[in-house]
Amino acid sequence: MSPETAQLTGSMREVRAAAGLSLAQLARRTPYSKSSWARYLAGTQPVPRRAVQALCEVAGVRPERLLALWQLADARWSGRARATPEPPSERRNLRGAPYVWGAVAGLAAAAVAAVAVLLSGPYGSSSATTGTAPASFTPGPGCSGRTCEGKNPLDMGCGGPRMVRTLAARTADGRSVQLRDGTACHAVWARAARLHLGDRVELTLPGAPPKEIHVDTEKERNAYLATPMTALTPPHGPGDARVCLIPADGRRVCFTGR
Repeated sequence: MSPETAQLTGSMREVRAAAGLSLAQLARRTPYSKSSWARYLAGTQPVPRRAVQALCEVAGVRPERLLALWQLADARWSGRARATPEPPSERRNLRGAPYVWGAVAGLAAAAVAAVAVLLSGPYGSSSATTGTAPASFTPGPGCSGRTCEGKNPLDMGCGGPRMVRTLAARTADGRSVQLRDGTACHAVWARAARLHLGDRVELTLPGAPPKEIHVDTEKERNAYLATPMTALTPPHGPGDARVCLIPADGRRVCFTGR
């Protein structure tokens, strides 16, 4: 396994573990089978770009970092990352060799530093240094508080590992609904899975417009869905939020974060 593949698959496994997703759950919620996910995560088969995006969508994390790692791994799989042979004229030109190799070494050092910065986010272990201070790249959420109102938590990167907690959860006839507290974004939303056609999930918080999930298509029925976010503003906290599952064929089930 190449270092690029090991970095990508290791990061994908960390994302899956942090989201608590089994291979069977990934298979149900994405276009890829359980056996395909096992091969992708083990690094025994090249990972499609769309599979990386699907993992991020289901896990509730922003895709930029894993997609950057995927580009490095894909370059290795496709052969684009293989070193270019040194031209014969440069091998013979011993007098110019120090200058040629000096330039190559400088480019290589810059490339290594750039990759190290790229890989030093929350799922990487590399770091680059300039002088004595380490440089790192840690993607943060795209909004906070009032700027998150009405926005998609996945698009804003509010559902990543260590950025969110589940305040309360309920299941009914196989349906699963959670109240999520985006601690990094200072907002709440409802997340649901295995809903049926015609089902609705409603999130309310005093002083804020209600947010809703409505399942109209088979694609939505088989997806992991989230309401738009409701910003947390004083005096209300995440425990004041109320979530209601409104099945198309059953009783309403409501709960709060308290």
